[in-house]
Amino acid sequence: MKKNLDTKDHLDTKDHEEKRSEKIPAPSRWPYATPGIPDELFARGNVPMTKGEVRSLTLSRLRLKTDHRVVDVGAGTGSISIECALMLKRGCVFAVEKDEKAIEIIRENTRLFGVRNVEIIHDFAPEALEKINPVDRIVVGGTGGKMKEIFQTCRDLLLPGGIMVLNCILLESMAGCLHLLGDTGFTSPEILSLQIARGESLGNGTVLRPLNPVFIVTTKKRG
Repeated sequence: MKKNLDTKDHLDTKDHEEKRSEKIPAPSRWPYATPGIPDELFARGNVPMTKGEVRSLTLSRLRLKTDHRVVDVGAGTGSISIECALMLKRGCVFAVEKDEKAIEIIRENTRLFGVRNVEIIHDFAPEALEKINPVDRIVVGGTGGKMKEIFQTCRDLLLPGGIMVLNCILLESMAGCLHLLGDTGFTSPEILSLQIARGESLGNGTVLRPLNPVFIVTTKKRG
């Protein structure tokens, strides 16, 4: 496995982050300040992507400030990383993804949206997280069967009071998440259950097409 494809040795230095943030060009595909970029504006291929409605609520739960450092674990297409990056004028995002095809899609999306404050890390979690200095926020979109190890590493990676948001589709994933959070130094989680449907034309009328239900779990590091 090739590691840290787009990561430089000075990844976490303050000077590098300041210089990088000064060079961020205006986004070419999303000129608005609000989140919720339409799904069709992202390059995707066959890579899983967090839907726009779920993405918007996830971002609201992160409580971002413009200078925050954010980790996106299981970044997929990078849709959450991109939306975070557009809001972090003086901060940065570390997009962690193990799949090589997804890495190419993330690269393409950073180009399409003109963001330069996303560092792409091609590696497995939790090993990839050990290469990053402490951060303010973490988003977990997938754990690859290593939920316990990832939670333990996230606890060490987050600054005190830092927020972690997890998106779960499977009931078993949510149950495992709730069980582990009580033992890993996080606060009692807040849980949202989302059931979203989108209107589509059908003949002379409109039908609602449901999306997969999603659980959004939000917690903070104690301290």
